[in-house]
Amino acid sequence: MIIIDVEVPLLDKKYDVQIDENTPVYEVKEEITDMICRKEQCVLVGKIERLLIWDMQSGKRLDEKLTAWESGLVTGSRLMLV
Repeated sequence: MIIIDVEVPLLDKKYDVQIDENTPVYEVKEEITDMICRKEQCVLVGKIERLLIWDMQSGKRLDEKLTAWESGLVTGSRLMLV
């Protein structure tokens, strides 16, 4: 398990999220979205597939088919959900 920071510019908020490094990025995106919606008591409008996850250190979009580990995510990694 690793802890990552996720910034969501639309909400102007940052979240600490614990994920399994063997989880595919598309599942990480779903977990993050579900956690944010529960915490903020909101409903996601639109398709989750349209959301993108960016690695803030490299400035690159994460390949959703790769696992978090294959994407180079480690504890302290900073992501942006847009």
